[in-house]
Amino acid sequence: MKLQTENQAFKTAGLFTLSIRMVIGWTYFSAFWRRLILDNKLIEDEAGYIGEKFNHFLPNALGIKPIIEYLVTHLEALWWSMVLFTIIEGIVGLFIILGLFTRLMSIGVFGLAMGILLGSGWLGTTCLDEWQIGILGIASGFTLFLSGSGDFSLDQYMTNKNYSITQQQWFRWIGSG
Repeated sequence: MKLQTENQAFKTAGLFTLSIRMVIGWTYFSAFWRRLILDNKLIEDEAGYIGEKFNHFLPNALGIKPIIEYLVTHLEALWWSMVLFTIIEGIVGLFIILGLFTRLMSIGVFGLAMGILLGSGWLGTTCLDEWQIGILGIASGFTLFLSGSGDFSLDQYMTNKNYSITQQQWFRWIGSG
C-alpha cells in the first residue's frame, strides 16, 4: 500500500510539473531555434552574432571572468563555445519537453542557467533577461530533478513498454525515476 501511495505521489508531482517542463524546455529549445534556424546568429561577421554578448558580459562576470576573457581574445574558441552552447540548449530543451532522460536534462538546465548567471554577472536593468532566465532555470532544474516528468513523458512511455534500457540501474537516476 505504501509503495502504491509513493508511486501516485510521483505521478502527481510529474503532472504538476508538466507546465514547468513545457516552459523551461521551450525557453532553451527556442534559444537554439532562434539562434540557428530563424536567423543564424552564429555567423561571426554579421550583426546579431551571439558572441558579441560576451564583450558586454566580461566586466561583470562572476567567478568565470578569466574564461570569458580567454574566449573574447580567442575568437575561434569563442565561436566553438557558442556553437556547443547552442547545441546543448537545443538538446536539453527538446529532451525536457519530451520528458526524455528528465533528471539528467534537469541537471543540464541547472548548468546552463548557472552559466548564464555567472557569465552575465549583474548589469542592472540592461541584463535583466539573463537573470530572469537564469533564476528560472535554477528553480526549474531543481524542481524537475526532484519530481521527474511523470506520465506525460518518453521516460514513462519507455518504462511502461518495458524497454531494456529502463531496467538498467542508471536509468533510474537519469530518467524520471
